[in-house]
Amino acid sequence: MKRAVITGVRRIGYEIAKSLLSKGWLVGLVYKTSQEIYQKLFEEFGDRVFAQKGDLSLWEDAQRCVRNLSEEMGGVDAFIHLASPYEATPLESVREEDIEHHFKPIAQAFLVMCKELKPIMLKNSTDIKGRIIAFGDWATNTTPYRNYSAYFLAKGALHTAVKVMAKELAPEILVNAIALGPTVKPPDFSEERWQEYINKTPLKRAVSLKDVIKLTEYLLEVESMTGEILFLDSGRHVAGECT
Repeated sequence: MKRAVITGVRRIGYEIAKSLLSKGWLVGLVYKTSQEIYQKLFEEFGDRVFAQKGDLSLWEDAQRCVRNLSEEMGGVDAFIHLASPYEATPLESVREEDIEHHFKPIAQAFLVMCKELKPIMLKNSTDIKGRIIAFGDWATNTTPYRNYSAYFLAKGALHTAVKVMAKELAPEILVNAIALGPTVKPPDFSEERWQEYINKTPLKRAVSLKDVIKLTEYLLEVESMTGEILFLDSGRHVAGECT
């Protein structure tokens, strides 16, 4: 039975967790405030769902969550990192705490958890000992937009960390990323603002959650890809500059 650790479980992470559970995986959730997501999945899938509450901006919490979930599930085969604050930080008013608020749970926690998972995954008996997937952002490597400087600094570090970890953990552990475009409307977005984002994609539609799940599951099976950042953004990265 395969075992996955997932961070960021409120929205897209919930859908991925539910899909993996429906396919027989054990899933360990790392959450800060989303205990109701764990309860909802536990009611449906029972003792194949595990959870650790932690603040991924804290190095020690990231370590603890990995270690505890590994002990509870008897190991880890996959790590899927979606945890990601997304808050406006206009350059004129950006503060040190804004940088830390985004960088630590997005990029620092990814590195810390990869570090903790290496010896855990290397105990697996399969040829490929583990697979790691990070969720980045389509605009990070192409046309980052204004007023989200702290967020993009963190996502840029995450994209770099994927390549660094791909080298550090090779050849036994594969590390890849999905650079998402507009998928699920943020709770603080109006319908009009959300539609503006969608209209900027060449396909004029949001990224399908079905596609997100399928690409995630593909990366959980792939055998000869590492260090890749795959765009899944309804073509947004080829549409040109945005503000």
